[in-house]
Amino acid sequence: MQRYFANVKDNIVYLKEDDIFHLTKVMRARINDRIEIVDENHCAYLAVITSISPLGIEIQEPILKNSELDSEVTLFFGLAKLDKIELVIQKATELGVKNIVLFQGKRSVVKFNETDFSRKLPRYNAIAKEASEQCHREYIPNIKFRKSLHEIKDDLCELNLFAYELDAGDTSSFSSLLEKHYNSISIIIGPEGGFDSSEAAFLKELGFNNVSLGKRILRCETAAIYALSVISFNLEK
Repeated sequence: MQRYFANVKDNIVYLKEDDIFHLTKVMRARINDRIEIVDENHCAYLAVITSISPLGIEIQEPILKNSELDSEVTLFFGLAKLDKIELVIQKATELGVKNIVLFQGKRSVVKFNETDFSRKLPRYNAIAKEASEQCHREYIPNIKFRKSLHEIKDDLCELNLFAYELDAGDTSSFSSLLEKHYNSISIIIGPEGGFDSSEAAFLKELGFNNVSLGKRILRCETAAIYALSVISFNLEK
């Protein structure tokens, strides 16, 4: 069943124009079709289409099943080339993250500034929204940008994890750190060139815990998906 994020007032649903087009033209909705709606308070509902032109949608009943992780997960991801950022945003959303913080690493080939990020943010938000609807989440991740690692201090979580390519090997420490419940967890993944030694030292000073993602050196986008999969698996056991 298709899910949409919308405003709800007095049990009447108000979709955005692009969602109206998707529902009526792409999905070819009909009167009495049912859809799922998530309101601005992150509450999910079963709704019914009462008219097509103009589109009318009414709330029927709440959906009690919660698809969110028990801990708030943040992904720090170093700027990467081509469509890797978009891929990671999509998959991170599907894996349950609440926050995605893109940062400029010293070895990032791609260079952003605030203006560049502002230009790309609507596209990133659209990807996250579509992924959240596809996997039936109640939240769309918040996507932010930091010009360097030194600007991530305000985004730190209760448990902060650091996937460092020079610590490849046994993954037991990763799983063991996730045995205890934390209200918030972060994982930081470097760009294609990895972290330089000064960045690694800085992260350790901030209290990040080194974890291994296995014996192989992974691409940055693979590392992000792998790490978030491990976190999601452990939180949902």
